[in-house]
Amino acid sequence: MSSTAESIDPMAGLWSLLAYTLRKLRQQHRMSQAVVGRLVAADHKTVSNWEAGRNHPPIEALRTLDAEWNTGGLLAALHHYADTMQAPVEFLAFAEYEALASVIRMNGVAFVPGLLQTPEYAREAFTLAGVPDVQDQVNRRMERQAVLTRANPPYVSILLSEVALTVIPPTLRQGQLTKLTDVADLPNVTLRLVPIDVGLQVGLEGAFHLFTTSEREVGFVETPARGRLVTETDDLRRLAVAFDRTSGRALSPEATRTRFQEMIEAQQ
Repeated sequence: MSSTAESIDPMAGLWSLLAYTLRKLRQQHRMSQAVVGRLVAADHKTVSNWEAGRNHPPIEALRTLDAEWNTGGLLAALHHYADTMQAPVEFLAFAEYEALASVIRMNGVAFVPGLLQTPEYAREAFTLAGVPDVQDQVNRRMERQAVLTRANPPYVSILLSEVALTVIPPTLRQGQLTKLTDVADLPNVTLRLVPIDVGLQVGLEGAFHLFTTSEREVGFVETPARGRLVTETDDLRRLAVAFDRTSGRALSPEATRTRFQEMIEAQQ
């Protein structure tokens, strides 16, 4: 279900607190979303998305509103801390964009991305991260994987570092490699392995996703149990460049499937 401004919980994280505060300040100043939009060169739908936490307002817009409402820089400060501190995972927004995207680009580094994990791998990752209600989180992650095989699925391009495969626990390795092979065989998925022996490259500094929807592109920088939504144009451009440069070092889809099969046979 899509998030709304009324459903925003200010205790859910710093971005949620920013969205909540933005709406409250607008209401206190008796301004419509259209009026606020004119102040910051945006339309009312964009402001609505900011207040619902679906998108993040740019810092320039918040500075304009801080000056207009004489907040002493409150909104800009909230943006700064939300952008630089790891708040709780924004999985509502993440899952929404994942479900709406027509194209998904995914860069996995030190761990296998969630859409590609077996239940056993996901359980191990959540347990090591100290996440409460591990089985509930595993169930949610498995439910999200339906996006790959639904009717009219997105096109998904995945770059997976071989580093992620070397750290799979031995008892989980064969099952996870088989899962990766199955995903690689899907007609809407291009899965390419980035070998260890290519050396350092752009993109190894962190896992991330890029989602293309009918309205816009957003990114998500991911760790095993935490993450941050990326909406700033410059940040999105950097992620896109990192993906493209890493892609140039990756194996072909055919060579990737061959490598998976060799690894599976080595486990037997």
